Amino acid sequence: MFKKSVLVQALSLAFATAALTAAVVQPAMAQSNASGTIFGKVDTAGATISIKNIDTNLLRKVTPDATGRYTATALPPGRYQVELLQGTSVVATSEVEVTIGQGAEASFSAAAVQKVQISGQRTRIDVSSANNGATFTARELARLPIAPTLDAIIQLAPNTTRPDYRYLGSSFGGSGPSENSYYINGFPVTNALTGLGSSELPFGAIAQAQILTGGFGAEFGRSIGGVVNITTKSGTNTWETGAMASITPKKLRSSYKDMYYAKTGASTNTATDGTIFQRRGDNTRQDTRVGAYVGGPIIQDKLFMFVALEQSQIEQSRVARNSAETAAALGKWGWGEVTDKNLRGLAKFDWNLTDAHRLELTYIHDDAKRDAYYYGYDYATRARGSVVNSGEHYRNDPANNTGVGSTTTLLKYTGNLTDALTLTTVIGQLKSPHTNTYDGYDVYNPATAIPQVASTPATRAPGLVYNNNQPIVGNILPKGAEDTVKSFRLDLEYKIGTHTIRVGGDQNKLDSVAGFFRAGGSSWTFQRQSNPTVAAPLVGSGPTPIAIANTGNGPLAAQGYWASQVVFNSGTTIASEQTSQYIEDRWQITPNLLLSLGLRDEQYKNINSEGDAFLDMKKQYAPRLGAVWDVNGDSSLKVFGTAGRYYLQVPTSISVRAPSRSINTTQAFTYTGVDANGAPTGVVALAAPFSANNEYNVAKDAKVLAAQGLKPNFQDEITLGFEKSFSPALNFGVKGTYRKLQSTLDDYCDPDVMKRWLAVNPTFSASKMRARGCTFINPGEDNTFLVDFFDADPLLARKTYTQVTFTKEMLGLPKAERNYAAVDIFAEHPLRGGWYGKVNYTWSRSKGNTEGQSRSDNGQNNPGATTTWDRPQLSEYANGLLPNDRTHQLKGYGFYEVTPQVMVGGNFLVASGRPLSCIGNHPTDTAYQSNYFYCDGKPVPRGSLGKLPTDVRLDLNLVYKPVQLNGFAFKVDVFNVTDRQTVQAINETYNSGTGVINAGYGRVASYSDPRSVRLTAEYNLKF
Repeated sequence: MFKKSVLVQALSLAFATAALTAAVVQPAMAQSNASGTIFGKVDTAGATISIKNIDTNLLRKVTPDATGRYTATALPPGRYQVELLQGTSVVATSEVEVTIGQGAEASFSAAAVQKVQISGQRTRIDVSSANNGATFTARELARLPIAPTLDAIIQLAPNTTRPDYRYLGSSFGGSGPSENSYYINGFPVTNALTGLGSSELPFGAIAQAQILTGGFGAEFGRSIGGVVNITTKSGTNTWETGAMASITPKKLRSSYKDMYYAKTGASTNTATDGTIFQRRGDNTRQDTRVGAYVGGPIIQDKLFMFVALEQSQIEQSRVARNSAETAAALGKWGWGEVTDKNLRGLAKFDWNLTDAHRLELTYIHDDAKRDAYYYGYDYATRARGSVVNSGEHYRNDPANNTGVGSTTTLLKYTGNLTDALTLTTVIGQLKSPHTNTYDGYDVYNPATAIPQVASTPATRAPGLVYNNNQPIVGNILPKGAEDTVKSFRLDLEYKIGTHTIRVGGDQNKLDSVAGFFRAGGSSWTFQRQSNPTVAAPLVGSGPTPIAIANTGNGPLAAQGYWASQVVFNSGTTIASEQTSQYIEDRWQITPNLLLSLGLRDEQYKNINSEGDAFLDMKKQYAPRLGAVWDVNGDSSLKVFGTAGRYYLQVPTSISVRAPSRSINTTQAFTYTGVDANGAPTGVVALAAPFSANNEYNVAKDAKVLAAQGLKPNFQDEITLGFEKSFSPALNFGVKGTYRKLQSTLDDYCDPDVMKRWLAVNPTFSASKMRARGCTFINPGEDNTFLVDFFDADPLLARKTYTQVTFTKEMLGLPKAERNYAAVDIFAEHPLRGGWYGKVNYTWSRSKGNTEGQSRSDNGQNNPGATTTWDRPQLSEYANGLLPNDRTHQLKGYGFYEVTPQVMVGGNFLVASGRPLSCIGNHPTDTAYQSNYFYCDGKPVPRGSLGKLPTDVRLDLNLVYKPVQLNGFAFKVDVFNVTDRQTVQAINETYNSGTGVINAGYGRVASYSDPRSVRLTAEYNLKF
């Protein structure tokens, strides 16, 4: 439940700062995140304003103030009729559309007394808001050729780009893809575990989508990227129903490009250079989607319902393994028949208890599944097997290309308690279960375990057959994996004079059964040392150098062949708690100038497997400042600016491994042969099992896991721009954005920092210190920890803590840097004369030494606990253009009604390619293999190797609504019309072992999708 202290803090903050309302604030903050506003001014004395929802007859009446201005807030999105009343007589009317988080203007001049009808054309310049981003209605989305996903909507907005292909979500303003917040009807649906992406709903059930790319107000937090704010459709006084079916047939999809090894020129790669790596030309894909909906009044004017159901299915036949796999593995699992199914549903009930009190009940179902069956495949002959050798099934498992998935139930109350006082609350729960199952193979039974094995042509000894009988690659989920979010939110708004004061807060409680374990219990990776006679710190042997060619290790060791075994299990139960409070004052300081000031405070805790909070962050004060100037007083020219601080919590997933019980040991062996399952035989251990991060399945001490007084992730931002309504057919504008990451929080895993501290503190002994694993720090600063030194047997002695300060010089890390600058220019033709169009151009630069909570260089799918800051050597030459940098982006979309029955639409993108880096072996540090900004022994600064090709995409559509078939519509969407399959990412990993050039270095890792054609039939009926 919502703690009393949260509300107390919020109200105390409100009344304590009420005197500060002469300062400025972000105008958008006065809007609820699931409703909108109608505002205006009246020249007629003694008038009142009647506001009625055209579809539900919800009625609000407001009285203009002494200056003639009025505002009606917390209105559900939709169409409204606004009437100017004198007594009970209607003097003039105007029709407007309310969109979420924005204001719709309906002003009446003295001339309106003549009872003329005010034009229903809504101005495109919203002078009540300094929002950065875009809002899309269901009608607009239905007319554009886009995929039916939230990410497709996000990519229409300026300052957004697609992240690395291994991540869900999107990048906003240079941020990482896990740094955004997602809401549906005011409830948080962000991926509860990792922050990557969100739950979704039937695409046809989206009423409005607000994409905030910056400058958002104090009611929004936990984001240094962007905010995705969705409202769903609701029932009205008119019954309506409909259905749709679409297919993207495989016969109308262009062939996928094959992927080839690049030519590295290394002598060890002569067998692979320039040869095929992944055959994709044989792949086929067919997409289908069906859906239906019904909505209407259960009780006229009072109780409404809207129910929608949608299922999408993707069927792929494809080469499932690359050419580097062994012949045995290809012969079993080289070909895949994969089906992805997403079943999504929405049930929404709206109850107008009175015109002043409303209840909304929403249920969202999002279930994502993948079923995969694998057969043999021969790269030489392209022959496919006919026998199923394995079957894999995943549910709500993004790591295996399903969606996030969840079931969400939420209840919202909106009460206009008086003309001046409005209360809004949202309470709900989200559950997201995750499962992995496999045909004929119980992954949770150790008795049936078959180890994973990995090798490349360069690491296989001549004369041996390297089999692989484990069909599962990588890690799988623990039993009962599930995320649960319980959330409560309260917002209170009070209007007094020219001020609108809002105060509120929320509390989210997240619980997860999470982590992974190695399929088969362990994995073997075959290695080759370029010079086996030289002692080197091998992977799995710890820091002690070992020469594998020692006498007695066998003939294979003498040739440099060896193997490392990894035992890994991080399955655990974890939790986090997030709370916030905010206040904002919106002050109409003059008829044309809106100034506001907001202040937000956030707190969060991350809790480990022992139930202990190892991160407890408080006092995250975030001021928000903004202004809007209606220059001409007629909404034709707006100048606006914002400035603010934004905080970001760390994902719940960081509580796995380092802070909780986990085992992750590596052990180095020589061997003399391999068995039928591909595991090495005749093994001789070169060292004991070693865990660089102290992961030996022991409880972690929460007190020593994080630095004292740790700073959270936060970023400062400033924007400045203008928008101009040049004519009824043209709007344009320019906006500048600057973002600076001020602090980051990540894990640090260098054990040598303790040695450096002990060197200057000789009275302490490493032998009297409990082992430390990875800890959480602020890089580039002094960090103070509690370290457990003991006087007796560490198993018997009580914990005694000593405060230890590691200076920034001891830690060896620079301060985190991420600077983003952008200039946006747009031109828009409002819907007029049968057509609408908008073009955005963005110049931007994203530079620094950290991408944020993600690391696209190596695709590490562990937001908030990346390798970025694990060791000082990893930060060397890390400063440069970041992976989400796109210097130039040109986006355009629109539609044209050729006739009432025929419409065409388009969507295009021209974007600079991603900066290129190279990561390889460090000259002296081998702990992290090929993850340093060094290649061929030389420094290669991040992003210094040029850029990938420019991404150019054009999508078109045609819609036909035959007169003879009332309610029917037929659509053809063509995606990537020119079939430009542009390189999206390459393999930047230079080495595959110490001194061995990776055969995959430089090869294409991802292309944009080939041309495809989607055919859709729809039927919509109102009765």
